Amino acid sequence: WSRDGTRLVGHRQSHFTPDESRIRESTIVIYPAGGGYEQALTSPTTSLDYGTDWSADDQWVLATANPLTAGRSEIRLLPVAADPQADAQAPILTTSEEYNIWQARFSPNERWVSVNAVNKVNKTLTSTIYLIPVSGGEWTQVTEGKYWDDEPRWSPDGRILYFSSNRTGFPNVWGIHFNSPIGKPVGEPFRVTTFEGPVHMRYPGYVAFAIGANRLLVNLVESSGNIWILENVD
Repeated sequence: WSRDGTRLVGHRQSHFTPDESRIRESTIVIYPAGGGYEQALTSPTTSLDYGTDWSADDQWVLATANPLTAGRSEIRLLPVAADPQADAQAPILTTSEEYNIWQARFSPNERWVSVNAVNKVNKTLTSTIYLIPVSGGEWTQVTEGKYWDDEPRWSPDGRILYFSSNRTGFPNVWGIHFNSPIGKPVGEPFRVTTFEGPVHMRYPGYVAFAIGANRLLVNLVESSGNIWILENVD
């Protein structure tokens, strides 16, 4: 959602190729909340481009771009007024040859951007939360890089960074305190939810959760299964 609640930024992609190995076209689009025609914000591309957050004045969309082939992943600031080719005028906050960058979100004071980064060289089943200064500079590692840590979300006051993690075997919400003036996490991650067993959160990366002033919204799944015996199969 835009900060004034009038628009949504989304992602439109064309059909996959027959072997589902490549996306033909990807575009970041804006939708009016009251319904109506979409507004293309970027020109079509073959990389995976997503708009993930808005600036406080609703003039910029924070976006990630991850190439499907070898190349640099980027975090961009898309000027809304430059549609439908905002990508041509977008300042680049950071790039990476080593990581695919996802889930970029502004901190409440817009000094920092939180992301989860997946190593595209080692191809391990881990994802790490990082903080990146909006003004540019070195990344600050927040989580250990041993688990699938995903979907970083800020508390409204910017003092806690929440994220989903499978570090106990099941996806749950965790948090870590944050010192905004110095841009550093404080202490160790702490557990927020305790979903285990048949009723649990959707696996990180599929359904995001949301943080309100005093509420946490998550999507739960109840898993079940059966074993069948087939007779006379031949």
